[in-house]
Amino acid sequence: MASFAAALKPPLRCTLASKKRETLIMPNPLRMGGKLVGDTWVNTSDCEDFIEAGCAKFQASDYQSAITFFEKALTAEGAGTKRDRTKPAELTMGEKQSAYYNLTACHAKMENWDLAFASLELTFQSGYANGRLYGLGRAARDYELLEQDLDFENLRKDERWNTILTKYRVKGSELAFQLDPSNSSVGKAVELMSKRKKNT
Repeated sequence: MASFAAALKPPLRCTLASKKRETLIMPNPLRMGGKLVGDTWVNTSDCEDFIEAGCAKFQASDYQSAITFFEKALTAEGAGTKRDRTKPAELTMGEKQSAYYNLTACHAKMENWDLAFASLELTFQSGYANGRLYGLGRAARDYELLEQDLDFENLRKDERWNTILTKYRVKGSELAFQLDPSNSSVGKAVELMSKRKKNT
């Protein structure tokens, strides 16, 4: 499983085909951390474990359980900065985006329209498809993937879909797209090499 160490990582989607993810039902206890509470060791989990478990539940069409895992992911320890010894590490933007994006998909499948649109709004507010954060080229690709995501088919019928997507539409001039390193041949080669490393 890919690490969420990179702060600007696109959301982990439940629909990605991965045999490892399909068989995962609960967070992996071997990777889970823990803490001593009194005389008892209590297993804790980090955000990535909850997202993986939520994706497994989503693939099994157990949307209510998936929602529970994605909501736990938002309050769990993340892979981000640890600003205080007494508090867990913060969630990265990628972890927040992944949890909210997948919550949107779950609520859409369960026809909880208000919660689905609230989660979609939070997905964008957490930096999803934001050209200023990780380049216009990549933001435009992420935005396009969201528009084509089959899990959001029912949301497209509601006027709120167009309102939210218009509000967060990826905007940029032709020059900005040309100057974006992810659109250059070098940027594409680096992206291709990093994908190959993940697959090995």
